[in-house]
Amino acid sequence: MNEQRLLRRLRESDTEALSEIIALYTPYLFAVACNIMDPPLAREDVEEAVSDAFVKLWTHRDEVAPGKLKPWLAAVTRNLAKDALRAWKLAEPLDDDDFLEIAAPGDMEEDVLRAELSAIAREAVDSLGEPDGEIFRRHYFLYQKTEEIAAVLNMNGATVRTKLRRGRERLRDFFTERGYCCENPNL
Repeated sequence: MNEQRLLRRLRESDTEALSEIIALYTPYLFAVACNIMDPPLAREDVEEAVSDAFVKLWTHRDEVAPGKLKPWLAAVTRNLAKDALRAWKLAEPLDDDDFLEIAAPGDMEEDVLRAELSAIAREAVDSLGEPDGEIFRRHYFLYQKTEEIAAVLNMNGATVRTKLRRGRERLRDFFTERGYCCENPNL
């Protein structure tokens, strides 16, 4: 599928082009939204964020530059996911006690596992050292963009992106060494 051709058809209000874009990008956008929203929000909230991203694409179809459809959709989806967390007042990282309050009764085993994973995640991020740990916390817990992090830490944006990529690789190894399998190859 040629993205430029799809965008041209979309700008001409071709609903079939939108259907093709939805079929093409839904799995990717679902992963983007899940990385931000799941847990603590329900699958329906994730699906709503993805659907809303496609609605925004339709209403802003003239604004998407050729070759930029995928990043545009990802940015819109990330923002919608963050907005959903803020609406539930969950934009800040949750403590283990907060998870216990949110969980449904009878989910004690899941609560214990979640608390254990949360502690291991903190340990893993702390093991990155500084400034890598700070970069990781700002990007994944405070949802700051790489340019914002670079400005705050007086670094080059490319350096921040490289440190994030290497940090993800180190965290994947950290979890794998402790017996937790990473199903998401992008982690």
